Amino acid sequence: MDPMPSKPTRSPRGVERPVAMRLLPDERGELERIADKEVRSAASMARIIFLRGLAHYRQDSASA
Repeated sequence: MDPMPSKPTRSPRGVERPVAMRLLPDERGELERIADKEVRSAASMARIIFLRGLAHYRQDSASA
């Protein structure tokens, strides 16, 4: 009998230390709605949004 396959992860290897982030209730609700729409966890969606924002931040910082 084959062992059960492991659950796929959405984070790349090496992503292991969580960072707490405080959100207002409306912000949390929006995050959860977006995550549900994309069939992701709230943490996975928050990471994606962070990475997109980080790229934008770096681009703005480079042009300043």
